[in-house]
Amino acid sequence: MATGSVLARNAKPIAVGVIAGLLSGLLGVGGGFVMVPLFVLWMQVEQKKAHATSLAAIIPIASFSAAGYALQDKVDWSAWALVLLGSVFGANYGVRLLHSIPVRELKYIFSGLLLLSALRLLWSTQPHQLLSGVTSHILLVIIGFIAGVAAGLLGVGGGIIIVPSLIIAAGLDATVARGTSLAVIVGTAISGTYAHHRRGNIDWAIVIPAGLAGIPASIVGTYLGTSLPERITMTLFSFVLIFTAYRMARSASSTEA
Repeated sequence: MATGSVLARNAKPIAVGVIAGLLSGLLGVGGGFVMVPLFVLWMQVEQKKAHATSLAAIIPIASFSAAGYALQDKVDWSAWALVLLGSVFGANYGVRLLHSIPVRELKYIFSGLLLLSALRLLWSTQPHQLLSGVTSHILLVIIGFIAGVAAGLLGVGGGIIIVPSLIIAAGLDATVARGTSLAVIVGTAISGTYAHHRRGNIDWAIVIPAGLAGIPASIVGTYLGTSLPERITMTLFSFVLIFTAYRMARSASSTEA
């Protein structure tokens, strides 16, 4: 009876964690781009708290997803180190920005980020390295910083930025790019979560059930991400992102400036 009561009380965060875990392993992202709108639109969590809470829940989800890719040797550790270097600093800067941007503008930014995600999923992911040598290394650090800012500010892992950038700047194939992205996201999320925790931004009562529920789901997602035809899954999910972006933009339009 007590167990049933606990499950009923945490049904929504558990469901959100399962969805985020599946998508994390499948697409090489942290899952924040689906957790944040679900926290806000479905669970009525305050917008900025939803961003911080999402980032904390990403840690266990991305950790298990990244481990699954790493066990299959699908992580480029050289690229990981460069991107992570920039993302750790970017995450802390993003957390500071969160308290200086009005909620309405924040919702519009997040809606735009979701549309960017959809475009990334529809875009061809064939490896095509444009830069090499030191220039490529510097670019990867910059990319990491930008992804880190997105993580701290918007509660996402930054994978929607990291994955296509790794394909272009490092010439990685899509599967390795996803694995490397997840490994970066773990470090980024830890850095951003620590900064948010110090400011009291995180709802741990949501983080724990969502994060734990996302672990087994992330394992399944990782299997699917390395097994299913990539074009099909990415195309279908891009439409989910477009719909979510539309809902978030409508929510922003009804929010006071």
